[in-house]
Amino acid sequence: MLQDSTPTSISSRVYLGTFTNDERKRRESALRNKDFFYGRQEQYLSILNSDVDPITINMVNPIVTKKSSLLYNRPLVRVFDGPSTSVSYLEGLYSQIKIDTILKKADLCAELTGTSLVYVGMYEDGSIYLIVYDASDFTPISNDVENKVLEAVSLVTIRNDFIDKGGNIEVQRILDTEIWTNNYIYNYVGSLEKQSSPNELGYIPFVAFKGQEVNNQYLGHSPTTSLRQLNHYLNQTLTNLGYMIKMQSATPIVLTGFSNGEAVSVHPGTAISLPAGSTAEALNLSPKIMETMELIKYLEEKTYETSCVPKISIVGNMGAASSGVELMIKWAPLISVFKEKSVRFQNYEFELANMILSVAGLDAIDDVKVLYPEENLLPIDPSRELLETDIKLGIRTPVDEVIKLNPNLTESDAEAEVLANIGFNNQFNGGSGVRTNE
Repeated sequence: MLQDSTPTSISSRVYLGTFTNDERKRRESALRNKDFFYGRQEQYLSILNSDVDPITINMVNPIVTKKSSLLYNRPLVRVFDGPSTSVSYLEGLYSQIKIDTILKKADLCAELTGTSLVYVGMYEDGSIYLIVYDASDFTPISNDVENKVLEAVSLVTIRNDFIDKGGNIEVQRILDTEIWTNNYIYNYVGSLEKQSSPNELGYIPFVAFKGQEVNNQYLGHSPTTSLRQLNHYLNQTLTNLGYMIKMQSATPIVLTGFSNGEAVSVHPGTAISLPAGSTAEALNLSPKIMETMELIKYLEEKTYETSCVPKISIVGNMGAASSGVELMIKWAPLISVFKEKSVRFQNYEFELANMILSVAGLDAIDDVKVLYPEENLLPIDPSRELLETDIKLGIRTPVDEVIKLNPNLTESDAEAEVLANIGFNNQFNGGSGVRTNE
């Protein structure tokens, strides 16, 4: 068996660490986040009896979808700074593999599970490919000062193996583990090591994208975890409320004072014939339905608030008009999330670009600037509301606005277009066209 040049404890540590209780719980929490996102929520409800109907509302999906579509909702422009050969290679590769689609998946996985790892691989023909893993798929080991560099990583895959036992087919769950270190790659089936091979790269070709940075920890934090917990409590409250209403739909009758062997028949619309000495009472239920509804509204509002995604960005204005300034205030938390994420993800993209170049055997670039679509974050541009006032005060001119809308126009062409539009408008408005500032 091949041995790693570093102490064997590295591969042993990551293998044993993969199956610790804390690590199992972490991966299970990531899986629960994914279950809530994809609508598999009923299995986590506490159902008292068969009369209880599960009621769920999926709030995780629209909120996480909104947050994970801030950066990669359309193909982006990237400006690379570095050797021309490396820059040309990246531009061609990114166009070929549709990099924005891949990174949108990495962003979603980071939001749901805390961290996504993008693996940079190479086919036999020398072409590069990328695979995205979420934090339910791996266990990392990092021991540098800030825990930002991988020392080893374990990729975990659960598969079903069908075993024939005398004509009876049994399904056995098998855990496959692939451990990467800087020098070797180890493959385990269950607890048995099946194969080891040298890592010819000499490094681990994975780049991390994180939901939220955690100081001195390699794995990021998943913002979805607290959102999922609130969504679960909301679902449980809705389910309990549904059962309350179901119980109130008929008047429960309590019969008392029976001896063994005595029977009573109850039929709708007929009187109840009771044995001597027994009684029948209507059970007076008073469930706190209105209080429960208030609790549900409170949980819904807190779900939006704690996720930094304003309700208006999911459900719209609900018929109420909002000014641009009011929208800016309501959308401020989401804009803050966008700005923080755009800084971090630009650093991740820089690391990814250089990892790709390293695997391809090319020189590293010096920097990359990603032009994220901040101007499309809000549904309106609030500055447009002040346009007429700004023109009257001489702060802006119609010529400036025409050039902003069509940057290909020269100033003289824009001025000619403004004058032509004023003349056209005057014909229909009786000379009330907007005048340019001279």
